[in-house]
Amino acid sequence: MSDYPPPPPPIGPPGAGEPVDALGRPLAAWGLRLGAFVIDELFVFVITLCAAILFGLRHRFLGAVLSLVMAAAYYAVLNGSEMGQTFGKRVLGIHVRDAASGGPIGADRAGLRYIVVGLFRIIPFFGLFTLLDGLWPLWDPRRQALHDKIAGSVVVRVTPS
Repeated sequence: MSDYPPPPPPIGPPGAGEPVDALGRPLAAWGLRLGAFVIDELFVFVITLCAAILFGLRHRFLGAVLSLVMAAAYYAVLNGSEMGQTFGKRVLGIHVRDAASGGPIGADRAGLRYIVVGLFRIIPFFGLFTLLDGLWPLWDPRRQALHDKIAGSVVVRVTPS
């Protein structure tokens, strides 16, 4: 026997405290989001570097513009699709959904999600905003980054973690 009282019984079903989206799917943890971001950024870097070399634009302003346009298209088309997944999100089993309905957000709002952060990365002062945006899901009750709040989106798990 122990001198300590027994623990209190659990309240509600297991995982009841975990935040969910409009359809009851669990919101993605920060670590999964970070992992998907790293995979996507490496993928986009390699593809855009190859394109810049192919078109002879490496180390030129037009090469940077090409990279920005290709990255914006990658994130807008894939995050805005019915699946709502980039390559990195697919690997880690998460996808972007509408915060209110749980459905796809469309290419326009997915593009907005990227542009909010992507353009701010270009301006050195706004690197602080990019860092703050990336860390925001750590303390947000809906696990949303600032770009999610602006676009009205959430990131949900589609596979058990």
